[in-house]
Amino acid sequence: MNELIFGISIEEIDKITGEDLKAIKKWKKGTKDIPESALRLLRLYLNGDASALLGDEWKGYRFKGNLFYVPEWKNGFPPHEIRALFWKCQQVWSLEREIELLKRELERRNEEFNDLEVKADFYRRQVVLESRFGLILHRSFS
Repeated sequence: MNELIFGISIEEIDKITGEDLKAIKKWKKGTKDIPESALRLLRLYLNGDASALLGDEWKGYRFKGNLFYVPEWKNGFPPHEIRALFWKCQQVWSLEREIELLKRELERRNEEFNDLEVKADFYRRQVVLESRFGLILHRSFS
């Protein structure tokens, strides 16, 4: 992994890793091993390899310039698009939740409507029976 540090200045390595300049000089000379944490930072910074910091699950994901590249997509994503995607995911989740609530409300109202239709049918029959009974009484006593 020492090839990572040969094409870059000591100051740049210091900026990336935050290590002491003396330690960086020893790394470059090969007299001191580069810590794994510094190697990971260098791989991320120089190669854009996201798996360097985040693990093997992120193989193929990389940073280049100001873009984040996903293996299944040829174009990179700038930060504002990643934020927009996150916001869209939150919005979709919220809308799905709202849809579920509305479905439950619709079911409740349909049941209520069915109950009201049963009551209306009962009262309609009652009115017919009472009007027939009323006609029978009217004819009987007139």
